[in-house]
Amino acid sequence: MSRVDLQTMSDEQLTAGLRAGKIDYFEAIYVRYSSRLYSSAYNILRNKEACEDLIQDLFIDLWQKKELLNIIKLKSYLYTSARNNALLVLRSGKVTLDLDVIKMLIDDYATDDLLLQKEITANLQRKIKTLPAKCREIFVLSRQEQLSHKEIAALLNISVKTVENQITTALKRLKFLLVDFTILLLLSHFLW
Repeated sequence: MSRVDLQTMSDEQLTAGLRAGKIDYFEAIYVRYSSRLYSSAYNILRNKEACEDLIQDLFIDLWQKKELLNIIKLKSYLYTSARNNALLVLRSGKVTLDLDVIKMLIDDYATDDLLLQKEITANLQRKIKTLPAKCREIFVLSRQEQLSHKEIAALLNISVKTVENQITTALKRLKFLLVDFTILLLLSHFLW
């Protein structure tokens, strides 16, 4: 069968060919979905290498388990697999979201949901309150008061390096504490 014919086949036909072990059907599925799955994973991870690995692993797994899989809707199966794998990558800590990405996700996916925005803001504030006092003070001056590292150092009579170290510590702790919440946010508001 020619490549043109494969491109016009339905997902159901491609899935049947995949189950039968036909490599050209597998390749047609890859061509049809790989770039879209990559984009969806990238919307979560914001990490090129992690997304490339994720998509490669997804398709390797698809080929290796082709006879065992009971795929009803190919598109749904692939997108669900990509999303779940991306969330597993986040949970594993192999990729971490910085606070700017979390803020962007909040802005992009929760703008119309004021209640969720309030919950996210309250959760972030609770997490900030768990930071050690000096670390919290420096973080608030940096992120909420928008002071530079030099201004914070002068204000608190500490070195700029201490300010940088404390902000790094705060960001690491906040990222760790917010990963599960971010995963819930992505699950509830990410559109595939």
